[in-house]
Amino acid sequence: MTNYIQIEEALPTLINEFDWPHSFIRELYFTSCHSLQQHEDNLGQDMICEGFAPLNLRLMIAASGNPKVFGIEFICEDVKLFSFQTLDELQFKCNIDRDGVFCDFVDHAISFDKGCCVASRDVRVAFLGEEYLGPMSRLGYEIPSEDAIKAMKLEGYWRQCPTCFNAWEERLDIQYSRCPECGRLTALQ
Repeated sequence: MTNYIQIEEALPTLINEFDWPHSFIRELYFTSCHSLQQHEDNLGQDMICEGFAPLNLRLMIAASGNPKVFGIEFICEDVKLFSFQTLDELQFKCNIDRDGVFCDFVDHAISFDKGCCVASRDVRVAFLGEEYLGPMSRLGYEIPSEDAIKAMKLEGYWRQCPTCFNAWEERLDIQYSRCPECGRLTALQ
């Protein structure tokens, strides 16, 4: 299982050890969207956010600059703001305060009105090594959760849900998968 660390612990590595302009977003997954609620800004004035944001977000960056890390996975929980537009070059900036975490992946000197930014309650990070190399390697659609139950690995590509005992095929490199019968999130043992 991938070891996740809090964004605060990962910041020195994220800021100092990667060549962000030569990295790119490889995968982006999110759970169902929710309507953004009205909230107050720092000046105490009401600000209304219109639109929708994902509840949770999983973002995978194909990383450049660190010879031991080939991918950086971001798990953003309880997303409050999400924006994604065409990117010319990646850059990484992060601001953490009592309201949550704001991650910005755009170099505003190059493109002010485009990019990817996420504001969420919490962000966990995983640095992925050689296990993430190759064209078929991907994280999968499901967002990791501590609530996932352990699926039993059967022969070949088959796994079995311990709740309803349904079995289904899934690629072995996909750790998290939903049982098609009962809908429970499972993690491969």
